Amino acid sequence: MNNWAKLQKLADAGLPTLSEIFAGDANRATRMSFQVGGMYADFSKQRITPDVMQALFALAEDKNVVGKRADLFAGKPLNFTEKRAVLHPALRGSSTDKSIQKLVKDMRVRTRKFAEDICAQGQYQAVVHIGIGGSDLGPRLLADGLRANGSPALDLRFVNNVDGASINDALVGLNPRTTLVVIVSKSFGTLETRMNSEAARDWLGQFAGDNMIAVTANKDGAVNFGVDPAQIFEFWDWVGGRFSLWSAVGLSLQLAYGPDMFDDLLAGAASMDGHFQAAPLEKNLPTMLALTDIWNTNFLGYKTRCVVPYARRLRKLPSFLQQLEMESNGKSVATDGGASVDTSPVIWGGEGANAQHAFFQQLHQGTISAPVDFIAVLTDAENRPAHHRALLANCFAQSEALMCGKSETVVRAELKAKGMSTPDIDALAPHKTFPGNRPSTTIALNRLDAHTLGALIALYEHKVFVQSIIWDINAFDQWGVELGKELAGTILGELENGTDNQHDSSTSALIALARNHTPS
Repeated sequence: MNNWAKLQKLADAGLPTLSEIFAGDANRATRMSFQVGGMYADFSKQRITPDVMQALFALAEDKNVVGKRADLFAGKPLNFTEKRAVLHPALRGSSTDKSIQKLVKDMRVRTRKFAEDICAQGQYQAVVHIGIGGSDLGPRLLADGLRANGSPALDLRFVNNVDGASINDALVGLNPRTTLVVIVSKSFGTLETRMNSEAARDWLGQFAGDNMIAVTANKDGAVNFGVDPAQIFEFWDWVGGRFSLWSAVGLSLQLAYGPDMFDDLLAGAASMDGHFQAAPLEKNLPTMLALTDIWNTNFLGYKTRCVVPYARRLRKLPSFLQQLEMESNGKSVATDGGASVDTSPVIWGGEGANAQHAFFQQLHQGTISAPVDFIAVLTDAENRPAHHRALLANCFAQSEALMCGKSETVVRAELKAKGMSTPDIDALAPHKTFPGNRPSTTIALNRLDAHTLGALIALYEHKVFVQSIIWDINAFDQWGVELGKELAGTILGELENGTDNQHDSSTSALIALARNHTPS
């Protein structure tokens, strides 16, 4: 029997509840918790027995995770549908290729000097970062997270959506003379970024020549757009968009927070690279995170996973992980062209403790629940110790409540102690009963700083990679994104020029509706 079948058999046979597992194993929390640098990860509240864990590690060995891990860092063309290497770890120094090392070093020297010169000149007050997807989500997450250590030196704003509100809101109150616009687009052809960049160029007017910067793999496209070649920063085909924040894509962050901060960010990611490369699978944090998610998705039947950061500065983490995980592993075709097993669960979530007053009712008592990643920060960066204690208390309480629940016996005893009559208890007790036995992982960061943020993001990057190996899919292409872009370009032409193409009746009716709409 192979290990996939063994895992299915273990799931089908039924598992003890989490409460039963803890009752029978006094050392479970110690055995299933890991300390890596400034990060503590507790997997003990996952519905995993020792037999399951053993079979998961055996599955990872069957799928050659160790060998594929070596291929990643060696620069093998793992993105086989586009015939590209996948070398984002090289951006933080995790490469032995001398030519790649030089490219990365030269770009780091150049971006550092540029950021230092801008800061020294003191003529700018704001940076407007224009991008979408991987050119936006990572920098936006970090811009929030880094505020835990102080305000940025420049007012940093982001434009991502083609909705005109995005560019309009970003430019409110700014002066073209004192604003730098950083255009980030790997292809320099993405519709949303292109339109927002044109609007920003028009807004800059006479200052566009000096105040417009581009980060792209298409230097000619940026030059043709009007960006001074001296203000174009390149990155490369072997950097996927959703893995690109470590490159010159992070230039806006360097301008706002300084290049030393960015070095700390890269160092944090490099430390996780080193752990991922060196640690055996049974003590390897990205591998553990990947395997628990595979167990939940493929064998326990969970189709979504909830991410709840109990840190306001990390409130954009669920959005970032939506792209990282679902764009990478939202695939249905295996590497041989056949059908894959179930792959990425739907990622969703929100900011703790706000989420408790929104969707946690569903998590606790709904018929459809989801495993949860809780993210906590142990050090209070806001100088609000009472608030911070309450925040942590809520985080830890929610994972305990999801695990333990509350039995009807306990509910009845509580209601009886309050003097409630038996008929009233009979009516109310079922509604106050919690099933429990709902899995979660808690990741606690010592503090929220650039180094720890780098490690956290790299942790999830490597987790996604491990899952792609076990699911036997390509995590580094995104052909599903391209189809929507192509169709949008066709429909845009129809809306602008009144031309007609062949569509289904619904789409044709929507196009006609938009054409004929007269604002009231």
